[in-house]
Amino acid sequence: MTDGPRSYSTIDVAKRLGISLQTVQRWVDSGRLKAWKTPGGHRRIDAKSAETLFAQYEQTSVDVPVDSAAPGSQRLVEVVIVDDDLMDRELLATLVQAALPGAQLRVASNGFQGLVMIAKFAPEIVVTDVHMPHMDGFEMIRNVLADAETRPKLMIAVSAKNAKELAEFGQLPSEVVLLHKPLERDAFIRALQTA
Repeated sequence: MTDGPRSYSTIDVAKRLGISLQTVQRWVDSGRLKAWKTPGGHRRIDAKSAETLFAQYEQTSVDVPVDSAAPGSQRLVEVVIVDDDLMDRELLATLVQAALPGAQLRVASNGFQGLVMIAKFAPEIVVTDVHMPHMDGFEMIRNVLADAETRPKLMIAVSAKNAKELAEFGQLPSEVVLLHKPLERDAFIRALQTA
């Protein structure tokens, strides 16, 4: 009896996570998933690497139900919030609902979950904490912005660090709006509504 597959195909991973095959291939190419090519040129993904990603996504992946729009109205904006702190996620969700009533809101508690949700739902707006365990916001933002297929119209990064402290970790791309914690409610709502 075997312990399970030693490898997965890119199609297996895409189906399991509900994302596109191209996204999985980009994750392999960028090193996000460990893989090799068969003599026939097909990618095989290391089982441990894939199962780690599955576990991180499935462990705490959550959709936050929000009142939907009236029947017959146009599609509402999709928003993904990524933050490892429960209280901050709840605050961000409350502010998004105040700014964009009826928005389709999804939350993730880490960068890996955020990447999968963004690849799966292609939201117009992404709000992410900058400092998170396992994959920080800088790395997640770079991955998201590199994917033209699912690139959001607006990306907001939030951080409790000051500008000097942030610079020690890296530079955010110029198209990312940076807001500092504690969030100034009106500034955050204005940033969301510009999208």
